[in-house]
Amino acid sequence: MDLLRLVKREILDSDACIEVVDARCPAELRCRKLERFVEKLNKPYWIVINKVDLVPKEFADRAKKVLKEQSNAVDVVHVSATKYYGFNILKWSLKRHLGTEEKKRLCVFGYPNVGKSSLINMLARRKKASVAPRPGHTRGKQWIRITRNIVLSDTPGVIPPEMAEKEWRPILFPAEDLENAALTLLKKIKNAEGNNFKEVYGFEFEEEEEALKEIAKRLNFISKGNKYDTKRAAKRVIDDWNRGKLVGWWL
Repeated sequence: MDLLRLVKREILDSDACIEVVDARCPAELRCRKLERFVEKLNKPYWIVINKVDLVPKEFADRAKKVLKEQSNAVDVVHVSATKYYGFNILKWSLKRHLGTEEKKRLCVFGYPNVGKSSLINMLARRKKASVAPRPGHTRGKQWIRITRNIVLSDTPGVIPPEMAEKEWRPILFPAEDLENAALTLLKKIKNAEGNNFKEVYGFEFEEEEEALKEIAKRLNFISKGNKYDTKRAAKRVIDDWNRGKLVGWWL
């Protein structure tokens, strides 16, 4: 079964949904097509802005306001799943809208590396869903109880590539063309608020292509023919972004 059918089946089997987005670029990592699918089914959904510890409070508050205005979500909550920030606020919001008597099933969906499994672990208050900084890591259906009457389903896949914005596809689903993915991400980072590129790599850049060469040089990434290995440098950039080492934020 393909990823889209799998995610839609989980939504159909659930009473409500949680969409998880990355606090560094929350608007771009929303999946409006799935939001509309949930709305057509007349099911409530929450937008959880995760990794809020990677952005300043002012930006997090601004992002929350924008997403509330631009979506039909029941609520927009920002959290840091790994630091348990926002736990009580999110749990209170779920209880308030779903009640405390009738059993409810929640479906979690989102793009790779936004922290779906980390969020579930936070809500469960113990490690239930496995976590890894790479797409497609979660495997197999898991139902996890978070309150007496609310259980969470960690979707066994992620939102598929075809539903992502075209420029985000190589970043979210890096395949053979890692350099294109890194170049796209570097362009976004260069124009982002508060980017920490210089702190991470030790220099500033004007051209994305030259940035990859300089990273390879500084990290001594050498390929055959004694050339700088820009593909390996590209992988480092993508990995640093996925792990939260490389930051910058924008709406």
